[in-house]
Amino acid sequence: MTIDVIPRIVALVEPCLDDPEFEGGSTHVATVQMTNPTTKEFTYVVTLYLGIAAVVSSQGTVTIPDGGTAAPQFSITMPTTEGTYPVYLDVDVEGVNIEHYQAASITISVSPAIDIGDITWG
Repeated sequence: MTIDVIPRIVALVEPCLDDPEFEGGSTHVATVQMTNPTTKEFTYVVTLYLGIAAVVSSQGTVTIPDGGTAAPQFSITMPTTEGTYPVYLDVDVEGVNIEHYQAASITISVSPAIDIGDITWG
């Protein structure tokens, strides 16, 4: 008799900062704690993205042994358009999506700024 182990994952998205508001265009690192609750090692393709249309995203691959835990990090540059963006995490194994997870939303703002060059006189 053959028993197949279905790939599963338990994910906990750890915020990279205490404040869920980021400056548009800034780059931050998100850490995701992931646990493989099965009795078999799996390689997971993980995609972290903002907004339903995946305005910005970061992807990586992590292999987790049976019963093991990993904390992959994803560097992501925030969108430059102000607004509130839901944070999503998709996890695939061998091209099949096994998890679609929605974390808390983040807010993007763009602070006023200006660069001033030399003053020239004619």
